[in-house]
Formats: sequence, C-alpha cells, structure tokens
Amino acid sequence: MEFDFTDIPWPMVLIGLELPAVLALVDCWFRPEDHFDGGADGQRGWRRWLIVAVLTVPVLVGYLLLIGYYQSVVRRQSPTGR
Repeated sequence: MEFDFTDIPWPMVLIGLELPAVLALVDCWFRPEDHFDGGADGQRGWRRWLIVAVLTVPVLVGYLLLIGYYQSVVRRQSPTGR
C-alpha cells in the first residue's frame, strides 16, 4: 500500500504548526513590560522576533524562537523559574 500525500489536510497541518507561535505572540502582546529584560524595549524586541517566528514556523525555524521566548520570558516569571 502506497502513501498518498494528497490525502493529508495541509491547511489543518499549517494551522497546527502556527498555533503555538500565534499564542506566544498574543502572550507577548498582553504581558506586562516588567516581565521583560529591558522593559518596553525588550517587549518590542520580542514582538518583532515572534512575528518572524510566525512566518518561519512552517519550515520549523520559528520553533527555536519560541523556545527562546519561553526560556527568557515565560519561565523566568513563573514561580518555579526563580
């Protein structure tokens, strides 16, 4: 039996890949400035990087940016990350 790639619902795969990047961008947008190193400048910088992540997630490069965002912002502000 041969696998046919035309049977894959590619729009659903793309949505599934993009969802974590879009959620990280929304999190960054509504997170207080004091959660970022550098305050408002740090937040603006992460917004730019997360927009790049949204664009590059389909080629799996954007996930590296998501890991960096998680490590430097989200985990640093969690009670277990301190």
